[in-house]
Amino acid sequence: MAFEPGQKIGDYEIVARLGAGGLGEVYEVQHLISQRREALKILLPTQSGTPEMVERFRREVQTLATLNHLNIASLHNAFYHDNQLVMVMELIHGETLRDRRLRVAVTLPRALDYVEQILRALIYAHGLGVVHRDIKPSNIMITQEGVVKLLDFGIAITDHSTDLTHAGFLMGSLNYMSPEQVSGQKATARSDIYAVGVTLYELLTGRLPITGASDYEIMVGHMQQVPAAPHQIAPIVSEALSRAVMLALEKDPAKRFATAEEFLQAIESATMATRHQPVLTLPMAKPPATAALRPGTGARSEPVPRSTTEARQASAGSGSGLQSLPLEELSRKLATYIGPVAKFVVKKLAAQSDDLDHIYREAAKQISSDADRAAFLRSRNK
Repeated sequence: MAFEPGQKIGDYEIVARLGAGGLGEVYEVQHLISQRREALKILLPTQSGTPEMVERFRREVQTLATLNHLNIASLHNAFYHDNQLVMVMELIHGETLRDRRLRVAVTLPRALDYVEQILRALIYAHGLGVVHRDIKPSNIMITQEGVVKLLDFGIAITDHSTDLTHAGFLMGSLNYMSPEQVSGQKATARSDIYAVGVTLYELLTGRLPITGASDYEIMVGHMQQVPAAPHQIAPIVSEALSRAVMLALEKDPAKRFATAEEFLQAIESATMATRHQPVLTLPMAKPPATAALRPGTGARSEPVPRSTTEARQASAGSGSGLQSLPLEELSRKLATYIGPVAKFVVKKLAAQSDDLDHIYREAAKQISSDADRAAFLRSRNK
């Protein structure tokens, strides 16, 4: 459903379309009585007919209704229009952290201020049992006054909500996703801490800690690759601050900061000694090579460059008769043991061979437990 300027929606008049992101399309509106400018969000037409997406949108409304914090975009109202749920939110004048980093260089104190505000928002949200699950620069708005606003709680979960995610299904943005989310485990507050660690790493160094030419490479990287410490890339970053970032990026959630407050205190402690030093500018950011995996679509908003080898394998696999193989069933079985990465493991193996028995044997090598590996192989004949 597309709205036009001047159109009336309940007690609101459409002023302009602001864009689309996550689950919904966003418009600037004006309340007919108070004349206050606000932001109106409604499900995208492609999502409005999907029961799961409608439920996620409803949960986002209910989650935001429980949150009242300076650094979280606030919910003002929610109602139904032509049987579609609409939410009305605080209108934020500014730009996303992603856009700002691509447009201008950011000083070290300013970057730390942004992250500290994000962490204060998470201290509050986590205290109420809300896990965001999709912290990234494009979900962080910077107002004209320099205030951070955390956006898009569309896939957030609470202590009392059931997860709508199915086995083998990724939720969030791959570049900022924690290892436990990649492997299919439930996200926790420490998963948000990992995503903030990725965001701070990118601010400090101008690059992502984990990169790859494919989804599979990035997923494996999050689970296995230890990035270079920030101070090794950007000399203006102190070793103490670098250690705090690397602690947030620990693969094992139990080894990370237990709370956002601990992370905030570590940043403040690490930077206390440098408060009076000359203000230095951090490296400029580069556009990431990959884009977010949107909930429910499995699709990207922009293409991902592939290596020459992968391109050759994909080309070879396209005419090998693989369409007749039950690869979807194989992926589903493998996901029981290794999580959402199973889909990419199977796709990579299928591009190399059309022998299903061989694919099963190679896929089994990704399962660490001997008993689970044997059970997976036995499932081949069921």
